[in-house]
Amino acid sequence: MDIKIEEQDDFFCVCVKVDRYNSREKKKTIVNTGRVKIEMQKRGYQIGEVVQNDYINNLNGKTQGTWFFEKKVEKPLDKPVQDVIIEVEKEVKPKPVRKRRTRSSTKKVSTEE
Repeated sequence: MDIKIEEQDDFFCVCVKVDRYNSREKKKTIVNTGRVKIEMQKRGYQIGEVVQNDYINNLNGKTQGTWFFEKKVEKPLDKPVQDVIIEVEKEVKPKPVRKRRTRSSTKKVSTEE
C-alpha cells in the first residue's frame, strides 16, 4: 500500500495506491476511510472531518483512491466572560378554577299516555 499525503490550504489530500489482485497469491486488499484515518494518525497528522471519501477493493479492479480531510484546528477552550443581569421573577398566581356543573342523577321522564 503506497500512501502520498499532500498538504493544501485547509485540507490534506491523501492518495492511496495498492497492488493489483494476483490470483496466485489470493491476497485481496480493501482500503476504506477508517483505515486511511488510522494510517494518518500513525504518521502524526491531526485530521478533522472527511470532505471526500473513497473505497478501494483490488479484487474489483480499483487499485487507487483519493481522500480529502480537513486540517484539525486547535480551538480555545475558554469562552470570553459575559456580563449577566439577574432579574427577580414575579410570582405567578394560579388562575381560579371554575366549578363544573353536576348532572342530576335522575332522568326526567314524561308521563304522557
